Amino acid sequence: MKIEVRLFAYFDKYLPPGAHGRRAVVDLPEPASVETLVRRLGIAEEDMEGDYMPYVVIINGEHTACDAGLRDGDQVSLFPPLPGG
Repeated sequence: MKIEVRLFAYFDKYLPPGAHGRRAVVDLPEPASVETLVRRLGIAEEDMEGDYMPYVVIINGEHTACDAGLRDGDQVSLFPPLPGG
C-alpha cells in the first residue's frame, strides 16, 4: 500500500530519496501501522526516547495514536515531541 508521509522539524532528515519538499510516498506491506512507517523511514531510537509520546501523529488531518493502523492512500504527518507545558 502507498502512504504519503510528511515529516517536520528535524524528522525531515529521514525522508527517503525522491522526496519532494517535506513529502514522500512510501510503500508498506499490509497490514501496517504508524510504527511500521517509522521503522521503514529509519527514524532513530534516540529521537524516540523518554517518558513522552515519541512523536505527534496526524493521519488524514486528525491527531491519532502512535500505534494507529494505516490504510492505502492515508496521509501521515509526523512531528517530533512538541516542547512546552
